[in-house]
Amino acid sequence: MSRQRSLCFLICILLSSGSQADEATLQDGRIGYVMTDLFWSVYQTPDASAECPRGFNDGPREQFEQLFPAHELLSVEETQLRQEIQTWHPDTEPDGFEFLEVEGALSWGLDLDGQVGPNDFTHPDGTPGIDNEVYRAVGCIIGFRGPDGVEYIFQNKAIADERYNRMMIEISGIDDLANDDEVTVSWYRGLDRLLTDATGLEVMPGGTQRVDTRWGKSLIRHTRGKIVDSLLTTEPIEELVLPWQNLRVPSIQLFKDARLELTLSPEGATGLLAGYADVDTWYYQLIRNDSTHHLSNGQISGISLYKALRRLADAHPDPDAGHNTAISTALDIKMSQVFIAHPSETE
Repeated sequence: MSRQRSLCFLICILLSSGSQADEATLQDGRIGYVMTDLFWSVYQTPDASAECPRGFNDGPREQFEQLFPAHELLSVEETQLRQEIQTWHPDTEPDGFEFLEVEGALSWGLDLDGQVGPNDFTHPDGTPGIDNEVYRAVGCIIGFRGPDGVEYIFQNKAIADERYNRMMIEISGIDDLANDDEVTVSWYRGLDRLLTDATGLEVMPGGTQRVDTRWGKSLIRHTRGKIVDSLLTTEPIEELVLPWQNLRVPSIQLFKDARLELTLSPEGATGLLAGYADVDTWYYQLIRNDSTHHLSNGQISGISLYKALRRLADAHPDPDAGHNTAISTALDIKMSQVFIAHPSETE
């Protein structure tokens, strides 16, 4: 066989393999993906000088030393318990510490409100109008920065480890996984462990997940979307609830106007989940999962962070009090292809 014929033969095999992969994962015009990674989108430069030119925020231990330099002479009620009460019952009054917000102009995320405002970020690709105020709040806190931040490690790890967090999407009505002007995207919670390689660390495509129609029924959502050049974008969901258990403490995150932007393949999907996070739900998910001890490891002052979240909240004003109750955010999301089994298919 000539070299030219051999090359043509190889190309034909590769094209055939790709087509077979699409056919294997697309069943009745639908494909499923299960969430394996999820964490707040934090734009980082190597030395943080662009986004955090004044350094990083202090945590509970550092603040405690400043508040109570002679704490040995004071009671536990006057010191530790006083701070714990403020952590669990925060207010918006100043705490006497300067909070270092992100000062850089760039951020990952999406334009959620269709406007370019003075407080918006610019995407690294040059797109203006990026709404991501959670990043402004947490970007200069060590615990939220990768790859070593305590929240970055443990919150993301829990997505794959805990079946409580087993959220997935199913895209149906697909004619072509690369381009389709209208598809339906459904959110479900699964019941099963993830399929992994022999190490147990790498999630593999091709597993099966049964839909949780009992405890997960209230989590089911449906929306429309479209696929252009393998990029899925969805219309906003009014309210999306995601279970997010870390260190075995059940909790949730609540997103308003949630939407996806995912690059799809037969093996998986990567991209963004964006929307407006409910401030109180966001905060209590954090402190329910992490004691002050764990927060201290990431230099995360819950007291200072809550005040920043409330100050930076930019959507869904309270009809009575008037203050905003939700804050724009984006999360990096990775998903692996999975076969979703509905109850009617398993009976």
